[in-house]
Amino acid sequence: MRAGAIEYTGDDHVTRTLTAAGGYEEPALSPDGRTVAFIHVDGPARDGGDDPSTSLWIADGPTGQAHRLTGPHRSDTPAQNFASFAHPIFSLDGHFIYVSADAWVTSPAVHQISVATGQEHFVIDGGVASLIRTGPWRGYLLVGRRMYYAAPRQGSYDPVFVVRPDGKTMFPVPGTETDDGADHVAA
Repeated sequence: MRAGAIEYTGDDHVTRTLTAAGGYEEPALSPDGRTVAFIHVDGPARDGGDDPSTSLWIADGPTGQAHRLTGPHRSDTPAQNFASFAHPIFSLDGHFIYVSADAWVTSPAVHQISVATGQEHFVIDGGVASLIRTGPWRGYLLVGRRMYYAAPRQGSYDPVFVVRPDGKTMFPVPGTETDDGADHVAA
């Protein structure tokens, strides 16, 4: 990435500029190393919101051809709101991209987008931290979720869960129930 433009350097060691400069960010490379997904900041936030509208783009690195895969669409239902999103991560087979979309005041929402069609749908409340690439949970997501203590204790905490791509929560990652939840997983 250079000056808001996305670049790709292939096996031939040739660097191709995939976008014009300005507004492009967060490139993510597909597992096969050919496709790049990235976010475009489309404009300022509407209605006094904090985050700007975004769209998801993909590009074929070797040819340099890029196109918008899906854009923002607003909803009054937080799980369906897809106006501003970030942090693209490819599925292991490269057929889907996961993003964290603005949703509730206290939590984002994980959405899955088909690379073939651009069709998007809600997976689970929380922010996608990573995709597990090896081991028995290979292909599952690591999702930071806002949880609330049972009464009589008050307050909330943000553990990281192992989540199937269809949104089924498997279990919390041990040690993430403390204040450093996502940081604990990063190590």
